[in-house]
Amino acid sequence: MTDVFISYKREERSRCVAIYNALVDLKLSVWFDAHIEPGTDFDREIEREVRGAAAVLVLWSELAADSDWIRAEARTGRQSERLVAARLDDCLPPLEFASVQAVDLFDRRDFQSGEGWRQIVARIGRLVGRAGLGDYVRCEQDADAGRWRGWIAANPGDPLIDKAKQRLAMLGRPDAVPPPSPAPQAQEQPLAPLPVSTSPDGMHRTGWLVAAALFLLLGAAAILYRFTAADEEPAVANASTAREASAPTALSSNAETVPMATSPAGPGKIAFCAPDKPFVATFRPGRTDLPPLWNLTIANAWLAWRECRGPVRVEGHVEAGGGSEADSRAMAEVLAKELVLEGVDPEAISIVGQGSKRPLANLDDPTDNRRVEIYLLPPG
Repeated sequence: MTDVFISYKREERSRCVAIYNALVDLKLSVWFDAHIEPGTDFDREIEREVRGAAAVLVLWSELAADSDWIRAEARTGRQSERLVAARLDDCLPPLEFASVQAVDLFDRRDFQSGEGWRQIVARIGRLVGRAGLGDYVRCEQDADAGRWRGWIAANPGDPLIDKAKQRLAMLGRPDAVPPPSPAPQAQEQPLAPLPVSTSPDGMHRTGWLVAAALFLLLGAAAILYRFTAADEEPAVANASTAREASAPTALSSNAETVPMATSPAGPGKIAFCAPDKPFVATFRPGRTDLPPLWNLTIANAWLAWRECRGPVRVEGHVEAGGGSEADSRAMAEVLAKELVLEGVDPEAISIVGQGSKRPLANLDDPTDNRRVEIYLLPPG
């Protein structure tokens, strides 16, 4: 049985692909009308799938509210208490569904970081028998190690358990917590008392000996910390190290890499290539290392590219006064490297640093301009 049936207006498919990808990334089986096999009876397959799905996710919009098909699918979900409703724009759902709460997914640029998305996933999780699914999304949003430990303990059998453990391990990297101060180490291993002379020359020599000993001890502690941190692959924390760690020449494919398509997709193929609707990952002000929610964007972009398999343009942007073109390119290189690790063909990727030349309009916080945009272009 399918976990989720998505009901939407076909003209808005490109807007719904990201939602489909996000659900698949949560290890849910999702039926999308693009999965209809050629030669099948369109009406009968849709009817079979909407009746058999554990949850019916209706994506309301101005166009969808006027569709008899979508109303019928929503009615089927409501009658069996399997309906989950969301709004893609500021529309009024049909009157018969006015009593069903519809969560807004158009009120923020990254819908997966909002409370509305968590509510939708929580409702779907209850319907499919995975009660902790909404809490998993909250863990992704908060990036809090304690919350992740609680989720892992409460959901040992969930299909996302291995992924959750990876997220927790990532939060334990040196860049996620302040490095230990060498001062306590000096206190735990005190120097042996040195003879103190009351003569001026003796006091001068003693002072130099103490200073030299402290310098050697602090140097040893710093070297020890450096070797310990090197084994844990810290994330890139500034533009210069980002360019060294994530240069385009360093991109290499893994065993699961899918080759780029060399010709346009055939007729009827789902429109996963949406060059006008990039995947966006926002970065923290003044930072070029991976943001807490980077994994959601990377996974969604990979799932979409797997169906599209065309060129991938990765563009870095910084806010005015927040860095240079080199910084924006370093951010783009970090995400490009992660795309390759997911399975994107490195030959498909081009990297561009735009600096602050292309700010977004109508932002409450100018630092939201610090972002990387991933454009999936059609093959051929």
